[in-house]
Amino acid sequence: MSGGSGLFGDWDRAIQLLGNNPIKRALDLARNQIGVTGASMVKKGIIDGAPGGTPFWPLHPKTIERKGSSKPLIGNGDLIGSVTHQLVGDSDIWIGVRRGARAGNGQDAADIAEVHEYGAVIPVTAKMKAYLHYIGIHLKPDTEYIAIPPRSFLRTIFNSRKFHAMISRKIINALRRALPFD
Repeated sequence: MSGGSGLFGDWDRAIQLLGNNPIKRALDLARNQIGVTGASMVKKGIIDGAPGGTPFWPLHPKTIERKGSSKPLIGNGDLIGSVTHQLVGDSDIWIGVRRGARAGNGQDAADIAEVHEYGAVIPVTAKMKAYLHYIGIHLKPDTEYIAIPPRSFLRTIFNSRKFHAMISRKIINALRRALPFD
């Protein structure tokens, strides 16, 4: 009796069949559907002003006056147009604003999205104070920072029950289509 072991059977065929696994194909399709639907939910949340049911922090009156609208995150459509999805590896889905996507003013849309998503604290320079004074925003002489509040449009969606239910629904439906059970 030999102490070795070996492979028996048509392994090339087995690998080919596993590579064409209907469950994997169904789950990949579900991942893509989750990405498309998730990106749509983010865009709708921005348009509605309450992604995931959480209303945005209101804009400063001077911002409303300058842009002619009280709707946060909506200007010329650059941010909404930059929201996308991508399948990553064999199991992950990325939804967000891709680094390198450009807004109409040439800025990286991901930088703009980051400020909206997390807020920012900006040091105030003398030049900035002069500009703000010129446009009608008069800061106190001792103001050192301006705080931009977060207006999360991604995390509020990703943490919502509706988003989690959508993921479960898409995966369950994909598995029902792929598995030969009645």
